[in-house]
Amino acid sequence: MPNNILKTSVLTGVVLFGATGCDKLLAALEGGPQTSYCESLCDWAVACADGESSLTTEEMASRCEEQTNATDSDCAEAEKGNLGPDEILILNECTDAVSEMECDQLTSAAGTPPLVTCVAGYGGVSDASSLDFSDPASIADVGAYATFNAARNAVLSTGAEMCDDITQELCSSFVACSPDYDSDAADELKDDAMDACLDSLSSFNSSCKSEGLYDQDLPIDFNPTRYAANKCIETLADSESICEPSSWTGIAECAGAFISLDGVDLTGALLSGLDAYLGE
Repeated sequence: MPNNILKTSVLTGVVLFGATGCDKLLAALEGGPQTSYCESLCDWAVACADGESSLTTEEMASRCEEQTNATDSDCAEAEKGNLGPDEILILNECTDAVSEMECDQLTSAAGTPPLVTCVAGYGGVSDASSLDFSDPASIADVGAYATFNAARNAVLSTGAEMCDDITQELCSSFVACSPDYDSDAADELKDDAMDACLDSLSSFNSSCKSEGLYDQDLPIDFNPTRYAANKCIETLADSESICEPSSWTGIAECAGAFISLDGVDLTGALLSGLDAYLGE
């Protein structure tokens, strides 16, 4: 006997949702594994963070999968196909919205996942407007918001990793200032110079890590020094100032790049290291 109820539901889905909505409706009716909230967040976060640090896409994806699933157990249920039709429809609306998020949400202290479809829909919050996103600490444990923050923290370098990245980038740019390393034949000399530069900056690198210069845990512990450091490196890379460390202190973008949130200024250690390298 034909299932007229199912036929009517599918036809109604075509009229109300269009082709995309019909696909969602059929997926909900058929069940099976779904793209989870965690997977959609990680796809977005990895794509936005790609090339922004020394982390590979594989490393970012692995970290993100681990940390988001630890925050949201429903992700595993979706990936196993254990959700009901209503849950699948809500999830699909959320994951579609996640795929359309802008990358500026990745590092912004005010970044949020889609409020209507993810926080209020998938996240189960009855009224997202009642949440105070100006006080992240008060809503840090809200399900969909917590998972969003787990995803973006996972794909960003840790503070210690960023200390290494900054040191490497400074030395790479600084070594490139020398005309002695322009030819392929100079690769070995360039490697020796790089090692010498990194050795000279070892004190800065060590202090950078111990002072937590670039430590961050979004959204509560947003670290503006990280932003300043990235802008400083970009500015130096695009100018001849990289070859004149003594001029760095006069560059606006570098003013707050090496000062910890506790006020410890590591600019002196950095410049002393480069002076030691130059004096070798």
